[in-house]
Amino acid sequence: MVSEPSPAVHDFTELTVGESPPGHPVADAELYGGDLALLNYLLQDLRVIVRQGKAGSTELTKYRIIEWDVHGLKRRTVICDPDWLVRPVEMQVVGFFGDRREDVTADNLDATEMDVVSEFRLNPGILSYSSIELMGGQWANLVIHRRPTDRDEWRNSRVHIFAAEELAPAVYHSVRIHNGCLPGGPIGSGTVVIESTKYWDYDCDPYWTAKRFLPGGAAEVLDSPSEDGS
Repeated sequence: MVSEPSPAVHDFTELTVGESPPGHPVADAELYGGDLALLNYLLQDLRVIVRQGKAGSTELTKYRIIEWDVHGLKRRTVICDPDWLVRPVEMQVVGFFGDRREDVTADNLDATEMDVVSEFRLNPGILSYSSIELMGGQWANLVIHRRPTDRDEWRNSRVHIFAAEELAPAVYHSVRIHNGCLPGGPIGSGTVVIESTKYWDYDCDPYWTAKRFLPGGAAEVLDSPSEDGS
């Protein structure tokens, strides 16, 4: 469930490239390796579907929802604009990772996710939405969209505001949202480039929020020693 509160609501602490702030594990710089691998894993699912559609072996229609299980864990891909997805151009990405609270049921999250998905019809810049169930009842999401401004339009929707401002603090211990790009689009062979990340730690009072800009992409973090010297 990709849900980002309005930037006007919170003051974000700005983190340096390799900084891992004490007391806020959601913002540990070492998480980039696993997050990037999982986003590219989701991208590969989408890439297979898009290529099958282009080859004519799978029928892709607008807002088609494709669901399947892998080892008992759910996957979901929503194809919003199949015509755009086959263009070999750079597209924008959003990646969502939330640490769900133990007492939250999957049914509640699933209902809200479907409400979010239903609003994609009001935001033509959203091209696809992919989600994957992880061990322990956690989920991760990948959104492909056309332009950076698409995120602002989506963030102002009624369902998105509810999910971000009211539901997320009750559902998650913490959330991190990556923004970036996909050179060549899903029809190509490029991988996800993370350009910035925002963090929300809901177990703090008041909530702790931070952001990190990555001029060289997440590879800059992964290739550099951590700032604690390790």
